[in-house]
Amino acid sequence: MEKVLVISPHPDDESIGCGGTIRKHVFEGDMVEVIFLTSGERAGHWRLREQTARIREREAQCAAKILGVSKIEFWRQPDGSMRITEDLIFRFQGKIKNFRPKWIYTPHDFEAHSDHKVSARLVSEALEKLNDGIVTPIVWMYEIWTPMQKVEHVVDISHYVDVKRRAIQAHQSQCAVLKYDEAILGLNRYRGEMHSWPGGDYAEIFRGMH
Repeated sequence: MEKVLVISPHPDDESIGCGGTIRKHVFEGDMVEVIFLTSGERAGHWRLREQTARIREREAQCAAKILGVSKIEFWRQPDGSMRITEDLIFRFQGKIKNFRPKWIYTPHDFEAHSDHKVSARLVSEALEKLNDGIVTPIVWMYEIWTPMQKVEHVVDISHYVDVKRRAIQAHQSQCAVLKYDEAILGLNRYRGEMHSWPGGDYAEIFRGMH
């Protein structure tokens, strides 16, 4: 059994960006934990932020159960204005030291959303300053809002695409406004056709953090 840590800037990014890969890890016996850096409270679509945060955290719990995630954490950083601080880096380093993941998944550094970019920077800076004899995890960056142009790792998620769809749909407050399930599965279908050959119909792609 290997350990996997997924960094999700908001509830739903984990399901959209790498839900199929998460499910594949779980199916193969790996332990997956997810850190939600914010609770997505600004995406309430007319709801109060406190109410939105509660709703989105509940949805994240439902999605995690569908995917088979072992544990989730809500770090409740400010949605839409997340910043890298020494305290945040220290906290993330502590998580790495305690959990010892073999793989870390985080949004890629050219994502359009500022919180997505900050998530990648957090991982990069925390690992750069980690000098305690810890084996450096393998970091794979995933796409959410902004498709990547450089492909370094392809995961065939054809067997897990239905589970991924249900996990995305568990984020009901967001799917009621934007059809994330249809949009990302369209991209995954494109990735499967263009990059997963020979392979299945659906794929998620990743780029390494070097």
